[in-house]
Amino acid sequence: MPVMPALAPGVALALAILAGAPLVPVNVIDGADGRGSLITLGPALGLTPAEIDRIRAVSGHIGCFDPLPNVASAALFLTNDQILTAGHVFFTEAGEREAKCYFRRQAPGSRWIALKTDAADVRFGAAPVKPGSNDDWAVVRLSEPVAGAEPFPVDETTTAAGDSLIVVTAHPAGMDQFDLNVPVVQRCKVRRAPISTAATTFYRSDCDASGASSGSMNLFRADGRLVFRGITISTGPWRDPKFMGAPYDEHAGSATTALGTGAAILAAGRSLAEGE
Repeated sequence: MPVMPALAPGVALALAILAGAPLVPVNVIDGADGRGSLITLGPALGLTPAEIDRIRAVSGHIGCFDPLPNVASAALFLTNDQILTAGHVFFTEAGEREAKCYFRRQAPGSRWIALKTDAADVRFGAAPVKPGSNDDWAVVRLSEPVAGAEPFPVDETTTAAGDSLIVVTAHPAGMDQFDLNVPVVQRCKVRRAPISTAATTFYRSDCDASGASSGSMNLFRADGRLVFRGITISTGPWRDPKFMGAPYDEHAGSATTALGTGAAILAAGRSLAEGE
């Protein structure tokens, strides 16, 4: 199967392009930036060593590099040979399909695995997709399974305002002080629960975010175990300094949007896993 073992320079370049300046603002909501390295911050978030290892085993970088570099986060979904991420990763701003797409989890020694993006191996919410919309998701098959990796189970609870999340991002723009091989994590809260679950379970949070945060895995602890609640798809104008520490305000843009792993996304993931 085709793999690309050394894309770290390409990811670093894409993050630099996203940054656009030496000092990168971030949509920091309600005070200080709460993000940090999984290894150092994880225990304070209540994560056990086994949970930290599992997070690194199932989540990581996704990058598409033709015609333009586009990087984000992704995580294994339902099986060890397909990932869930934001749909806009696979399209240029003009709506053209991206190609040469790869995934690399952040477990030690992991390599880049090519994504299979033909029609039989991908499920899009829409094609092309409007970034930040209810259709901004994609389930995509890997060219080979990730041996030994066990995706987090899909959240079956009802999302409510005030729920505590742990958000896992491969490497947000502007966080060059952190190792590319270690996820960045944060504890934050759901601020607006889904109004409808007919298509996708769209919810908003006070999670901090910057470029390349799309596709970040949102985890929730239900009955003592971590479950896969959703993915980050958009945030406010993170390059605008006025959003540094601004109070949560959906109308002003000081909010982060996620899509839950249920409804249409779950149906699409099952369909792809079963080869339908």
